[in-house]
Amino acid sequence: MWGWVFAGLLAVLVLLAITPVRITFDYSRKEENDHLEIEITVWHGLFTRKYEIPMLFFKVSPAGPELVARVDTIQQGSKIQEKVKDFTRRQVKKWYRNYRELVEQVRDLLPLIKNLCKQIRCTKLEWHTLLGTGQAAETGALTGMIWGVKSVIVSVLSHSISLRAMPVMSVQPVWNAAVIRTTFRCQFHFYLGHILFSLLKIALRIRRDSQRKWQTTPSQA
Repeated sequence: MWGWVFAGLLAVLVLLAITPVRITFDYSRKEENDHLEIEITVWHGLFTRKYEIPMLFFKVSPAGPELVARVDTIQQGSKIQEKVKDFTRRQVKKWYRNYRELVEQVRDLLPLIKNLCKQIRCTKLEWHTLLGTGQAAETGALTGMIWGVKSVIVSVLSHSISLRAMPVMSVQPVWNAAVIRTTFRCQFHFYLGHILFSLLKIALRIRRDSQRKWQTTPSQA
């Protein structure tokens, strides 16, 4: 009996290890309208879940600027959930502070995180922008600045993950009208087993360093 249980667990682990996952981000902005879609596909479409965020806007609160988004969860073509999320500047700072504290407390954690990111392959990256301010000089300066920002972001991305496709980017100026439109689409592929194994190594490293500090603290006292 235990042999069958072990064989079943082994089969599940092998299945998870070879499970291909694709994540697609599709963002577009036209004037004041934003739309973001995040699609997660497993086993080449056998399981699909999509998150649509058709409404993004900023509002001012006592905590500072706040991003409000309506998130629609779609599974296999049917909407299963709808909710509104708030993201404040204070929350973002807290997440970043927690990340920095974790990196500083756990030795050699940053190489593990970099190795985790390298397991992710980017197979599509397209970013097109159409913009204008109504003034030719301002539009020209803004066009150059946008090109610089895009180049920096793509450079950082290429050093963080495995970039398998040539980025396709454009910035088209509109000299006689005030307009801004942008579309951004990228696809990431990875095997679930690689990610789970990397996350397991990170968790073990965090636990080991936490135990080491817990054992060291009483002796110092």
